[in-house]
Amino acid sequence: MQEEQEQSQPLSLLDDIGALYCEEEEDDDASSACNNGGNPFFPLDQDLFWDDEELLSMFSKETTQHKVVPAPDTINGADEFLAMARCVAVEWVLKVNARYGFTTLTAVLAIDYLDRFLTSFRFQSDNKPWMIHLAAVTCLSLAAKIEETQVPLLLDLPDEDTKYVFEAKTIQRMEILILTTLKWKMHPITPLSFIDHIIRRLGLKTHLHWEFLKRCEHLLLCVISDSSSMHYLPSVLATATMMHVIDQVEPFTPIDYQNQLLDVLKIKKERVSECYNFVVDVSNKQSQKRKISRAPSLNRVFQNVVVASSHS
Repeated sequence: MQEEQEQSQPLSLLDDIGALYCEEEEDDDASSACNNGGNPFFPLDQDLFWDDEELLSMFSKETTQHKVVPAPDTINGADEFLAMARCVAVEWVLKVNARYGFTTLTAVLAIDYLDRFLTSFRFQSDNKPWMIHLAAVTCLSLAAKIEETQVPLLLDLPDEDTKYVFEAKTIQRMEILILTTLKWKMHPITPLSFIDHIIRRLGLKTHLHWEFLKRCEHLLLCVISDSSSMHYLPSVLATATMMHVIDQVEPFTPIDYQNQLLDVLKIKKERVSECYNFVVDVSNKQSQKRKISRAPSLNRVFQNVVVASSHS
């Protein structure tokens, strides 16, 4: 009788995400786990009070650690220079991070260090681009040393397409400058902190949890590549990112799941709405880029037509 009452209770977001993925996944084990009425995502008997304490701690730390950059009313030369230089630097960080197989957290930490370092100084439009690139190389080096078990030599970090090559001693001196500027706070609260919190509350018992995490990580890297992400706190970025992933997984009834996610994270929808629109915009741009990269060029199509005509 007790079991029947438990099964009749409404499922929470953390239970229902499993059902969302069951509709997409064809894996027999995953489908059987969902169809058998199991609770593959969220162990309801875990200490929820402890989870709330962790959330409160993260909220408190992010407000003291992160300096949110307000969106300027007008873009001046220095702002435009910084945005363009940051874009190039972050693109390099993600490229090298992927080449060495570093974790997503390493990339997120490197970009976090870079943003906090850049906002500590007033950059002018006449600053040399190599200065920010040196900062990017150094931030990735620091993040790798903190997060990775195997770290390449400093001289091996730049790839073949890098315009600037720095000596190891130059990077080491820059490491001291960045560490001092950041006051040696190298374990900040990041959007991944909140995504990880939700993933751990899901239980991580099947590959479905890892699929949800993978989607969130991929979208988050696209989001923080845009300099506008500096306008939002990590908790807001993480929530907006997870909301959009839910929107992609369940296009028909995403609002219920999104509202439950907001309840779990204790964040009001008004705080996230602007960032959510930003995340959606970034996601749409990335989708458009993928479509363009996959589409054959007109020259190639024309060449194929010419070749086919010559053989006919």
